[in-house]
Amino acid sequence: MPSGKMSCFADTNLIVYTIDPQEPEKRQHAKDFLSRIISRHTLVLSPQSLNECYRVVTEKRDLMPRNDARLFVYALSDFCTAPYDFQITQTAWQIQDRHGYGWWDCMLLASASSAGCDVFLSEDMNHEQRVEGLIILNPFKLETDFTLSR
Repeated sequence: MPSGKMSCFADTNLIVYTIDPQEPEKRQHAKDFLSRIISRHTLVLSPQSLNECYRVVTEKRDLMPRNDARLFVYALSDFCTAPYDFQITQTAWQIQDRHGYGWWDCMLLASASSAGCDVFLSEDMNHEQRVEGLIILNPFKLETDFTLSR
């Protein structure tokens, strides 16, 4: 593989784990992993990621008050560079038909693929599967110091 940085799209759950006190091992691993990706300037998110994160931390898991959650999401907004439009919806339909993932996962995969990402980080999908030019990696099956380069 040629050398260079790999752009990484993080699934919503990975972001949520960084603040979830009920999952201390996953919390630390997710924090370390995302910190490395952020320091390499290779993290990519979509509006859907941030919206899902806000909903999960304020409603589903009740991890923080709304204003704190808004600040947390806002702090990640610079990484929100993946497209999210009707073309993404059409690509998501193709992914859903080919791979059978759930709808919202297909939307995230389509957004990541359209953004030109190399890696999709998720614990909820098939580790090491290739989808639309992405490789899905479960960060909890990787060492924190896993090399994210081509």
